[in-house]
Amino acid sequence: MGTKTLVVLILMAAAWAEEQNKVLHGGPCEQTSHPYQAALYTSDHLLCGGVLIHPLWVLTAAHCKKPNLQVYLGKHNLQQRESFQEQSSVVRAVVHPGYDAATHDQDIMLLRLSHPAKFSERIQPLPLEQDCSANHTSCHILGWGKTADGGFPNTIQCAYIHLVSHEECERAYPSQITRNMVCAGDEKYGKDSCQGDSGGPLVCGDRLRGLVSWGNVPCGSKEKPGVYTDVCRYGHWIRKTIQAN
Repeated sequence: MGTKTLVVLILMAAAWAEEQNKVLHGGPCEQTSHPYQAALYTSDHLLCGGVLIHPLWVLTAAHCKKPNLQVYLGKHNLQQRESFQEQSSVVRAVVHPGYDAATHDQDIMLLRLSHPAKFSERIQPLPLEQDCSANHTSCHILGWGKTADGGFPNTIQCAYIHLVSHEECERAYPSQITRNMVCAGDEKYGKDSCQGDSGGPLVCGDRLRGLVSWGNVPCGSKEKPGVYTDVCRYGHWIRKTIQAN
């Protein structure tokens, strides 16, 4: 085998390994796979993720509350103006009355948009999980938050993880997990949500199971899963809030 051929094979192997690493640890989402994802901006900077659940309402984490929020729907690449994107200001932010910033308990908030979203292939609401006993073995998380290299991607990233039992999560975070939280992670590769993903979705069985809330610092621990607000516990509050506003 010639030296040139050997070099080519080494480069091909390195490229294959790099691509595998992207797949295993999360990589770019398919363009039409996340029509419910919202990007929350403040002062022209990405603050959090969110989830479209109604033409006028986006669900996110309570700790994402800031003045003058702008919501972008239908986004894939944050650095490009995309023909299918929509922008809306927030006219009302409703934080759950039980939210405790110190313990992260009940970390959930509804945002009312200034005008209804126009549903399309790229903009669709996500149904809520209503069965708290649902135990899906495969879920996924997505967002524009910090990646393993420490940077923030232009293109939205997806990763597959699985739910972790309440008991296992309590062992990872003693005396910190409440009944309003659900945990998910990946003990093999450390797939996780991170800074900038807050308020974004944990999707299990094509339903919204959780909202990115908090977790281990630094992100991506194989031993400590991410902690999410358990959306299945808030169906009544969500419906009541939407009807009242």
